[in-house]
Order: sequence, then C-alpha cells, then structure tokens
Amino acid sequence: MTHKQIWLNLGGLGLLIALLGIVYWQHTGPRAVPGLIENLQGTDVQAQPLAAMHLGHIGLEAKSAVPALLTIATASPASYAATTAAGALPAIDLSAARQVMDAWLLRLQDSSPQIRRDAAATLGALGPAAKPAVPALVLLLNDQDTAVRERVTRALGSIGLPIDAVMRGLIQALRDPDWTVRHAAVTQFSFSGFSSPESLAVLRDLTKDSNKTVAGLAQSALASAERPISVSVYLLTLNQARDQTYPLLQLAKLGPHAAEAIPKLTTLLASEKPLERYLTVNALESIGRAAETATPALQRSLDDPDPIVREAAAEALQSIRKNGSES
Repeated sequence: MTHKQIWLNLGGLGLLIALLGIVYWQHTGPRAVPGLIENLQGTDVQAQPLAAMHLGHIGLEAKSAVPALLTIATASPASYAATTAAGALPAIDLSAARQVMDAWLLRLQDSSPQIRRDAAATLGALGPAAKPAVPALVLLLNDQDTAVRERVTRALGSIGLPIDAVMRGLIQALRDPDWTVRHAAVTQFSFSGFSSPESLAVLRDLTKDSNKTVAGLAQSALASAERPISVSVYLLTLNQARDQTYPLLQLAKLGPHAAEAIPKLTTLLASEKPLERYLTVNALESIGRAAETATPALQRSLDDPDPIVREAAAEALQSIRKNGSES
C-alpha cells in the first residue's frame, strides 16, 4: 500500500468518525427530544417506554415532551409505557407528575381490580413525587384482591415518603396472609438497612415463614439492618453523584438520624433541579427539630419557582416548628 493510499484510508476513517460523531450529537441530550417525542407518539410499543426512559434521563431539557408523556401516563388501562412515562415525569416537571397522580388517585377506588392494580403501579412509578397518595394507598392494603395489595406494597416502597406512614403500611404488608404480598414487603427491607423496632420484630418472625424465599429475604433484611449505610456515605455520594435523587431519598428515610447532613442539605435547596430541591425539603422535614437551623433557607424556598417545591417547603416549616414547640 502506497503512502497516498494510506493517507486516503486515514482520511476516510476520519470522515467516518466525524459523521458518527455528528449522528451521536444529534441523538443525545436535548437534541434527541424531538425524535423521542415522535417515538412516544408512534405505534411501536417497544419504542415508547425506551423513549420515555431516555426523556427522563434528559430531565428539565425535555420539557417539550411533557404533553406526550402525560397522554401516555394517564391512559387507562395502564401499560408498561404508561408507568415508564409516569416515572420519567418527576425529573422533567413535578407539576405534571402530580397531574398523573391526581388522575390515578381517582382510579384507586374503581370497581375493577385491574384498574386498581394499574393505579397502584402508576402511582408507584412516580416515586416520592406521589407522596400525597400514600394515605389512599395504605387503605388499599385491605383490598380483597391479592394483586392489588402486592402492587400497593411495591408502590409504597417506591414512594418512600412520608416515612412514618410508609413504614406502617409496609409492616401491615409484612403480616399479610398471602406470601406474594409479604414478599413484596420484605423486599423493601432486604438490602437497604431501612427498618424500625417494630419492623425488626416482624422480620424476625418472618425468618420462619412457610415460604422459603420470604424467610431468606427476612434474614437478609435483618443482616442489612445490623450494617446500615452511614450518613457519611450518603454525603459522599451527594458530593460525587450526577443524580442525587437516591441519596436524598435515603437521607429522608433516615429521619432524625440524618441530622449531620443538614449543612449539605441546606446548600442543595439551591439545586437547579426541582426534584432534588423537593427531596431536599422532604429530607429536612423528616429530620425534624434538629433542622430548625435550616429554617431560613426553607423560608426562602417558599419563593421557589416550582409550585410543588413551595408547597413542600411550607409543609416542612410547619412540621419542624411544631416539633420544636413540642420539645
């Protein structure tokens, strides 16, 4: 091969790399949103959930996809695409996520067990953004349909807040007569270190459960509770992770035990992402009286540009002040 041929081949390779780079650039970040919206509105049932997940990863810059996501997320009967679209919305638009919550809350009391199952699954997909739905979900733990109770249990674990109400619901599910519901409940405790004195007592009983899988998961939950992840680990994650929603939710679940995180949480009230600000507010509320030092920052959050964050800040301030006055 001559030098000329080598340079021609290298030039062709460089051109190919450049073209691939352009294609990649066009299909990542906010540039990909128009195409993803087309996939959402198309008829390919496999492409729809993939598009929804991608939009959720893009986050705030996918705002133009909200109408299409809402259409899919509120459709009944629900599908995998619907729950995936619901799960994408909190990272893009908290108010839109609450619209989905309101639509499915009405269906929790539907006469059709399948609609109630769909409602629980979709509310769970919204995660902590569906916090106001927890009381209605807990009531459904008495539903006659086993699959409804199982999906409600998983939804409570996904939403996670408010921690006291969620914990009560999960403990009730741990005592459910059907093993599939107990399995769904014990899974929420198995690898997170998430527990309370009452839940630990029930989990000890479940180590002798007639279902071997449930019994094994109960043992894992007890072992996890003995080695809880420290607050310092979550703080380290907050300093390093691009997506801070998981450590923020875990800190909220820790309640007063997360008090050492207050200085870091106070700074995160200024995060550019509404979902992170919302979770930060909830973490401070969960910490309780010790978070009184954060009340000036929470007071500023009453003017947050996002209405859901403003609402959460008002509730957090009221709760923290009430805990402080009772001490």
